[in-house]
Amino acid sequence: MEKHRQTFLLAAIMLLTANIAGANVRMPHIFSDHMMLQQQSNCPIWGWASPGEKITIKGSWGAETIAETDADGKWNARLTTKKYGGPYTITITGNNTIVINDVLIGEVWLASGQSNMEIPLMGWQPQDTILGAHQTIQTANNDNIRFANLKQQAGFEPKDNIETGWTSIKPYTALACSAVAFYYAQKINAETGIPVGIINASWAGSNAESWVDIEYLKLLPEFKDRIDEYMSSLPLQLNLHNWIRSHTEVQPGPDWKTEFSAMKFNDEDCARLSFDDSKWQEMRLPCYYDNLENMGPYDGVVWFRRRVAIPDDWQGKKLMLSLGPIDDMDAVFVNGEKIGETMESGYWNMERTYTIPPGLVRAGEMLIAIRLLDNGNGGGIYGRADLMKIYPEGEENNPDKAVYIAGFWKYLPTCEYLDGVLYQYDHKTREYYSRPQVDVTLSNKTLAANYYGMLKPITPFKVAGVIWYQGESNIGHAEEYYKLFPTLVQCWRDAFKNQGMKFYYCQLAPYEFGFGAPSYEIREAQRRCMSVMNGVGMASLIDIGRKETMHPVRKKEVGERLALWALNDLYGKQCETSGPNFQSMVINKNTIELHFDHVEGGLVAKGGRLSGFEIGDSRGNFLPADAEISGDKVIVQCPEVPKPKNVRYCWQNYVRTATLYNGAGLPAPSFSTEKRITPKKQVFTE
Repeated sequence: MEKHRQTFLLAAIMLLTANIAGANVRMPHIFSDHMMLQQQSNCPIWGWASPGEKITIKGSWGAETIAETDADGKWNARLTTKKYGGPYTITITGNNTIVINDVLIGEVWLASGQSNMEIPLMGWQPQDTILGAHQTIQTANNDNIRFANLKQQAGFEPKDNIETGWTSIKPYTALACSAVAFYYAQKINAETGIPVGIINASWAGSNAESWVDIEYLKLLPEFKDRIDEYMSSLPLQLNLHNWIRSHTEVQPGPDWKTEFSAMKFNDEDCARLSFDDSKWQEMRLPCYYDNLENMGPYDGVVWFRRRVAIPDDWQGKKLMLSLGPIDDMDAVFVNGEKIGETMESGYWNMERTYTIPPGLVRAGEMLIAIRLLDNGNGGGIYGRADLMKIYPEGEENNPDKAVYIAGFWKYLPTCEYLDGVLYQYDHKTREYYSRPQVDVTLSNKTLAANYYGMLKPITPFKVAGVIWYQGESNIGHAEEYYKLFPTLVQCWRDAFKNQGMKFYYCQLAPYEFGFGAPSYEIREAQRRCMSVMNGVGMASLIDIGRKETMHPVRKKEVGERLALWALNDLYGKQCETSGPNFQSMVINKNTIELHFDHVEGGLVAKGGRLSGFEIGDSRGNFLPADAEISGDKVIVQCPEVPKPKNVRYCWQNYVRTATLYNGAGLPAPSFSTEKRITPKKQVFTE
């Protein structure tokens, strides 16, 4: 009896404590010290408290409003802001009091997309750098530019909060600010004197459909099959996540540089020469292991092992092990001994070559074990097959002296990375192979996942507009993107309850994306979207592509070209916003006359003459063409095409030189005059 009485009292105390705790006013993380509010607006402010609780919200600039929580404990209010200024405080009072300090009123912009928007001023070393960023960071000291980076999180259902915090621009904080967003904000602040706040919701590798509410995707017939699959997988996905989270967490290192290198990943067993891998499954390398043909979406640690025959005359010699590029990190072992590792972020596209010391080289079999860790997006040993080889030192250019090691490798995943945590699987029982199977797994490419995980928690925060740099992950689906992107824009305008919300975006920079993917078609879909939406603007990046990487180094030009649209549309600065944009054509016998808008200062041939034009006949055959400027028109012709029907400009994945500009110094985007973005028949003569 006494035991039951104690249990009852304990339960009552816990219930009373929970009720008291539940009474405290709470707010989303987007409302924090150093935040920015949109000027001259009725800004939504919201949070949680006990049902029926009255909440008072006061801004030190003289604004005040009240709210009352609903039956679920949610409260919403609107706080009127004045013309830009500050700093101010916001005081929220209910059962408790919250004070938000150092609040500025200015212009708030949402920056979103994939890696080219995410990449910070400090770059992703060593290859993905930002031109001029070192000097920019050293001199960055502007309290009137503030930013909040949203934690990357995906969701199958709308989340109500997201980890973030606001900070002003200082040399030690600017490192982490999106480079494009920083240069965008800097340009607007310098031209107008208005404080600018940036909310950065971007995620490398994300596709456009991951940023759209599933209810809006249902409006597009192209997504019907994927939506059906998505809906049927929801309960299975919940089961999978519960299974993953039931495992032991692997503890990270003390800071981001050593976060992964300090972790333990079963090296003592999985790298050991005598360890039994006979029941491990096999995978053909090189490849991305997280595609549907292999493991499916998966982030975390995967061990690869292979035994290689070593020639007798190599015994005791120093050898080189070449693996090609590895995404993201790796440690490599030979006969159980570690010979090298790359465990820092940013080396995902760098080729790996490690030295095998003579003492480990014995005639016969050699065991190579590779511990690969992917902490987001694609993962794998993914280069050319001929890069995977072993050869004596100094013989890298002699294919006859190499042993090639591409082909089937034993593999075993041992740790899975989910929501920023690594969960360890039992490598001895090969536990991963019993992992619950789901047709649709949650990632930054899942339908609606980033919308629910990252955007929904901050809506309907008041913003002036959006800057967007995305499209690489939708290459190969240009016609679909042409319908999808306007749907995304409308979805966001509805979510933020702002039908006039500006949306400025980038046309992809040229890059040879590989796999035969026609990135020029996505660029054309982006260009044509300009004509089917209001309140949008596109920045052409046709002249800043790099052959080495899909991440252009000239992010300052990207941000400032986007800023031209805002300066002209919203901030009273009359300026040209775009390079010449194709509008119409007239066929005159054997020539085609092209007409453009955005011809401020006249058309200009950079370098003295136009290049990059192709002219096509009625069968879709295209040949290089001569082009010349005539007033505000371009005349295109080719003697081998006497009856021309269409023209293309810079219609390649990688464009070395763009030549068509306007007098404002802005480049024309690539374009095609064909009716379809993806013609049914194409003959290229590059």
